[in-house]
Amino acid sequence: MKIDKDFGLLSEVRQIHGETRGSYGSRRTSERLRLQGHHVGRYRARSLMRKAGVSVKHCKKFRITTDSKHNLPVAPNLLDRNFQVDQPDTVWCSDISVPQQAA
Repeated sequence: MKIDKDFGLLSEVRQIHGETRGSYGSRRTSERLRLQGHHVGRYRARSLMRKAGVSVKHCKKFRITTDSKHNLPVAPNLLDRNFQVDQPDTVWCSDISVPQQAA
């Protein structure tokens, strides 16, 4: 029966991955393992992460999708935040904002 020498380190790697919500790569994982007293380099940490089945969660790059500096006509603000009306069906409004997603 062969005993895996990395068995104890795998649980440490999974714990670090969980604590950091998947944001640590092999460099920072190896640094944390060294702070805990393990002699682990960056490449071994990468191997341990693969063996543990964890990977880094990459953030998407911010991309500008709105061009506010244009010379196109802009619709006038007819209500000017005056939402009090005398008759029904004279003023209609809606909300086009996107709700924030829970992190």
